[in-house]
Amino acid sequence: MRLQNSQLLLFTSFLTLFCGGGALLFFLYFGTALSQEDDTPDILRSALQMELTHADITAVKSNPKRLLVRSFSALKTHLEQRGWTWVDQMGSLVVYRQAAQQLNANCAMYSRSYMLCDLSEVP
Repeated sequence: MRLQNSQLLLFTSFLTLFCGGGALLFFLYFGTALSQEDDTPDILRSALQMELTHADITAVKSNPKRLLVRSFSALKTHLEQRGWTWVDQMGSLVVYRQAAQQLNANCAMYSRSYMLCDLSEVP
């Protein structure tokens, strides 16, 4: 009986340490991003989806005009695949053109690994 209690204590200690370590890593990775935006849960779900699928870009579920991207080059590739041509970049604003239409992408760092880009229209 004493051996079972000792093993149970060891198991629960290990489980607590594992869960605590996972939570600590989560907050170190996403900590600065947790209170920046109104749609933080949707952004975090998108980031998790990107990590699991190794994608470079994904739309935030609550707003199809908002993209979570790893880099400007990933955004450029994504939009070029949809027929948009890069025109100019002025700071964090990137301008694309398709025929007579213009698409503006205003990007800002969300965390050290991700940028949020707000588009003027759905590409």
